[in-house]
Amino acid sequence: MSTPKPRLVIYGTGQFGGYITRFALDKGWPIVAAFNRAGPKIGQDLGRLYKLGRDIGVVVQDCETADFSALRGQADIGVVVMSDQLTTNFGAYERLMKAGLNVICHGGESYFPFGSNPAIAPKIDELAKANQVSFSGGGIWDMSRIWAGILVAGPCTELRSLRQTSITDAQRNGLAQMLSIGVGETVEEFTAKRVAKAGPTNSMYKTIPQQVLVGLGYTPTAVREKLEPVVFDQPIWCALLDKELTAGTSVGTRIIAEVDTAEGVTASAHIELRLFREGEVEHMRWEVDGMPHTRIRIERDDSSHFTCSSLFNRIPDVIAAPPGIQELYKLGPMRHTALA
Repeated sequence: MSTPKPRLVIYGTGQFGGYITRFALDKGWPIVAAFNRAGPKIGQDLGRLYKLGRDIGVVVQDCETADFSALRGQADIGVVVMSDQLTTNFGAYERLMKAGLNVICHGGESYFPFGSNPAIAPKIDELAKANQVSFSGGGIWDMSRIWAGILVAGPCTELRSLRQTSITDAQRNGLAQMLSIGVGETVEEFTAKRVAKAGPTNSMYKTIPQQVLVGLGYTPTAVREKLEPVVFDQPIWCALLDKELTAGTSVGTRIIAEVDTAEGVTASAHIELRLFREGEVEHMRWEVDGMPHTRIRIERDDSSHFTCSSLFNRIPDVIAAPPGIQELYKLGPMRHTALA
């Protein structure tokens, strides 16, 4: 018996919404509706908005005025591609889940809500359970950061510590995101804006080693995180700013996270979101200090496609999951949709 095709709602019609639209059309998965905040996209057909050369019969609706109750029984899941912050996205979650839709969200805090924002996570969990739907984060961290860490520890009969290191191109998702991680700032400006007070990357990346340890069965007891500017000792050209940054100027953010557990096993992450020198490639590496000593490295040539296809491929798992927040370690390794 063939599995019914998931019926999607897209909430957020930016670049990533375009990827999800194209993937769904290629697979024949119905797109029931699309929503965005007020602006010029409202009233446009998704096919025209994403320059597909045709109407597809789905017109972008204003998320503040739309009737979400009309989705009940007509769609299976809402794909939220808006913001990394749970508080910013909560209105979208509430509208979709109250209409009976499962939710998968592309957002850094959504991967591990209880670790990212312990105040709002219970509200999301209660909302999902009250409406008998599931909630999960999804995207590039799925395989490259979370499941890679779980799988690389698989052969071990003894574990002492895990360490993740990665570099991500600061320019890959546009000017606004690049500026949000401090590119072009002085060290003093970076410290005042991003270390002294919470910024957009605070609280997200520490949940990577935290979720991996939980997925491996350990009990985190302490989680520490610090941010610092990445600086080079040579000038570097920044294409998005159309200028050369002098040596000593911030070229991005370094996040250092450390997690202790009740069992004595530790994990750390050293993550750099920054400008790339010539020849550098985005990659993520996990290393396990244990028996046997194991390591894995994942390179990413097209991060935008990688993150959206990872989000898309998780849709069947989220629809099938029990009600409530379902972190990725509970859903099993991601499966491809090449044969779908």
